[in-house]
Amino acid sequence: MSDQESALLPGPVKLPNRRRIEKGGVNFSNAFCNTPQCSAARSALLTGHEPHRTGVLTNADGASLGNGLPFSMPNVGSVFKTAGYRTGYFGKWHLGGGDRLSQFGFDAFEAGSDEAVAAAAAAWIRAQTGPWLAWVSFLNPHHIYELPKPLGGYPVRPGVKPPASGLSNLAGKPSEQRQFVDEDQGRQAKDFAPGDWLRYRSYYCELVEKVDAALGTVLDAVPSLDSTVIAYTTDHGDALGEHGLPFKGPFMYEELIRIPLVIRAPGLADAARDELVTQTDVAPTLSGLAGVRWPSAVAGRDLSRPHEARDAVFLEYYAKQKWVNPIRTIRTRGWKLNWYDRGNKELYDLTADPRELNNLTGKPAAAKMQASLEARLNAWRAPLT
Repeated sequence: MSDQESALLPGPVKLPNRRRIEKGGVNFSNAFCNTPQCSAARSALLTGHEPHRTGVLTNADGASLGNGLPFSMPNVGSVFKTAGYRTGYFGKWHLGGGDRLSQFGFDAFEAGSDEAVAAAAAAWIRAQTGPWLAWVSFLNPHHIYELPKPLGGYPVRPGVKPPASGLSNLAGKPSEQRQFVDEDQGRQAKDFAPGDWLRYRSYYCELVEKVDAALGTVLDAVPSLDSTVIAYTTDHGDALGEHGLPFKGPFMYEELIRIPLVIRAPGLADAARDELVTQTDVAPTLSGLAGVRWPSAVAGRDLSRPHEARDAVFLEYYAKQKWVNPIRTIRTRGWKLNWYDRGNKELYDLTADPRELNNLTGKPAAAKMQASLEARLNAWRAPLT
């Protein structure tokens, strides 16, 4: 785990099974989700396309406005199945189509608790005799939405750190963030005392460790880690109480958009890479490492091949349930601009202000940088409007 990534976790966690992947793998310390929404992010992971291209702009469920992933769009399941692989999907899907995952190219499908999903995936892997692909999608730490009650009785873990700022920091931020606190799921934490945030963050750490235990069940079934392509990542993060915000919503802070990405494969040397990458890179990298041809061009790139490093990544957000509130983001190595469709903006100097406490929008000292980033973001979003 990189120093940057460790700083985004609220406290020490024990992840022995993730370490098994990291040992001999490549750790990408500047990996980002294309959007901090479950369904849309998963569509990018599976297809190599950004959400506005997959058509899955937000969550695909009855409570939200999102569309499901089209059956016709090539994804990891259909591409590997066409190449002669047995394919299995285990865990959270959240991309529409009901339980008809065979139409997405998956031969086997099993849902349930993370423990049940891990056991099913492990049994399926042990039964394979030819080339296989298993996509294992654990739910946690999403159970952070189901906080222990009463929260005041939950133990605080040693070493857990408090958030760097609270609700008062929203004074200089887009009004949508305060609206999330006053009218949406942020209400659950609106009256949190400092100790409540320590308990929230302690529970989050516990959920991360539970996922690691389930991961161990799956890895134990793999015949040889050294001869298997393995990718470890997630769909998005959690606000963790920074700026007084829980869960996820209409904001693009680092805690939500920075994600782990570790890839271990034969021929890849143990390394730490700090280039800017996104979820769209996962599918083409998996196919490239397996020698499987992807049938069409995608937005992502094969990270196992030489390429010119990006100087920025472009991210997007559309809606939360039925609350439509689009945001477009450009994130460079040192700066971030978030531009809300309603007109609000956030500009952060991430070198001087890594916790994103000071919104520099409209400040004379940052005017040149703001103009440059706005021009680039406008050029990227032009085909979207």
